[in-house]
Amino acid sequence: MNTFSDELRKEREARGITLAEIAKKTRINVKYLEAIEQGAFDVLPETYLRAFIKSYAETIGLSTSEVLYKYDLLVSKKYSEPSSAAESPTTFNMSPDTHKHIEQEKKKRHAVMIAGVLVLAALFGVALLDSISSSANNAHVEEAPFREVVKEQEQNTIPIAIDTLDTTAVATTLPAEPESLFLRVVASDSVWITIIRDSLPPRTGYLLKGRYRTYSAKNEFRFSADDASAITLYLNNVQLKPLGKKGERIRHLHITTKNLNQ
Repeated sequence: MNTFSDELRKEREARGITLAEIAKKTRINVKYLEAIEQGAFDVLPETYLRAFIKSYAETIGLSTSEVLYKYDLLVSKKYSEPSSAAESPTTFNMSPDTHKHIEQEKKKRHAVMIAGVLVLAALFGVALLDSISSSANNAHVEEAPFREVVKEQEQNTIPIAIDTLDTTAVATTLPAEPESLFLRVVASDSVWITIIRDSLPPRTGYLLKGRYRTYSAKNEFRFSADDASAITLYLNNVQLKPLGKKGERIRHLHITTKNLNQ
């Protein structure tokens, strides 16, 4: 037993107050009160010990600030009386029931700590597997989430006005192949498009407002868009007729050299 705990016990006994009375008023288990008076401070975490000591001091009429100050000295500066090496600080003058209860509390805390470590390890493993799975399936992202991301990025993108696009300059840079077709897709508003060139696989993407793309084919194009009014098409530098009204979808529009004569 240390000097601090011994003084607490003597003060309580001098005031004629029993541990049972303190336990009834503070609702602290009498075994914990007994452990405090015996100096067994490893029964509970530091936060609970300070709270219990404060309640103990208030109940027997001591200054809580002075008691906690002495306790801090005991912990930080080893303010205690030397004890025999053969005596365990958690069992000195303690009843068998109290000692058994303290040991059970220690085992419970150890079990909780081990369980917490296992849970954290499991969560880390799940997160790692999810990250690997997401990377492997990156090429199969659904169309709707991708559109939402692009919409957010579009707010920070400075659009290029349609009237600033130099269609003549672009046309002069295209290869002069007699039977080649060049389709220029200009977006007046952000829109999702799909284009098939001859028998090649379809190309799909989100065309931002004010941007354009140019595609080439030998014989034909198949063009689709979510909003007809958001798109203007130029075939071999010739503007094609309007595709439709706002919100109207275009599905597999067939574009060939015949469109130049319409």
